[in-house]
Amino acid sequence: MRQVKAKKVPSRTGVRAVSAKTVKKRSAAKAQPSKRASLAERRAVSRRRDRDLGLFGRIVADLREGNFPMHPFTAGAVAMIAGVIVYGLVIGGHVTNAKDAVVDQVNHVLALSGFNVQEVTVKGRSHADAKALLAALGVGRGDPIMGFDTEAARQRVEQVDWVERATVTRMLPDHIQIDIQERQPFAIWQRGGQLSVIDSQGRSITDHDVQEFASLPFVVGFGAARHAEDIVKLVRDTQPQLFARVRAFVRVGDRRWNMRLENGVDVKLPEVGVEAALAELVTLENKYKLLARDIQAVDLRLPDRVAVQLSEQAAGDKGIAIGASVTSQDLRQGGALRPVVAAGGGNT
Repeated sequence: MRQVKAKKVPSRTGVRAVSAKTVKKRSAAKAQPSKRASLAERRAVSRRRDRDLGLFGRIVADLREGNFPMHPFTAGAVAMIAGVIVYGLVIGGHVTNAKDAVVDQVNHVLALSGFNVQEVTVKGRSHADAKALLAALGVGRGDPIMGFDTEAARQRVEQVDWVERATVTRMLPDHIQIDIQERQPFAIWQRGGQLSVIDSQGRSITDHDVQEFASLPFVVGFGAARHAEDIVKLVRDTQPQLFARVRAFVRVGDRRWNMRLENGVDVKLPEVGVEAALAELVTLENKYKLLARDIQAVDLRLPDRVAVQLSEQAAGDKGIAIGASVTSQDLRQGGALRPVVAAGGGNT
């Protein structure tokens, strides 16, 4: 057996004996770094690595080493929850409501400072109802002028009778101006028992106070409004004297027109070749006073003849059918209405 000699070590209470084995263990412990020192070094190395790699690099490095820290996942979860909350606020209208409340409060403060509606002017109005325009504007005296929606007001104003286009302008601090362009009345349209003033495109302008526009051309029948401009301009421009005698233009089957003259005579126009038929009618009228005779209708639908429908009294006096047909050549030769072919008086 090897003998171990004890070594004397000074202590607070005096010298005490310590074995050589204990001394050796203590020396080895002093030679190795402590666990606390090793942990501090690892942390220092980790901090240097984090500074070099950045956030994304640290995450990638941790994943490569098999470390799955909770920080990225926690941040992702927090971001997802925050996104859900924001989405719910936006979809639920809470953000918009909060913004509107702030804007309303600001506008109210500005109104108290003098930015409120005190005057409204309208330019370009001839027929449009002033009260209807103000009602469509949707603003009252003292309302905040900064909170007034000019675009929405413009759209409402353009729904008022007679208004073609409108511009609504906010003139700070207290003035709103409406500039309108009105539709131009072109004719009076009757369908069924309803009357309307229409423009040249056949759009209804108003159903009120139609009697004030009695001097306008009168068109009758469904579909008459869409085609009124064509027939009115054709007769007015090519045969102005005949146009002055027309009481109404009647749309038949939405295919062609009849003209009702002031003396009650109906002139039946063809579907095509209307201008030539009108010229033939005016020629016969100028030479033979056809429209002044005792007749009910003149049919211009056939290209080679003029069919004339006699009145009941004239037909009875002559002992012929109510309908009689003569050619334009017959009229030129004798000027008399001689029956050639019986003609009906329908409006087809």
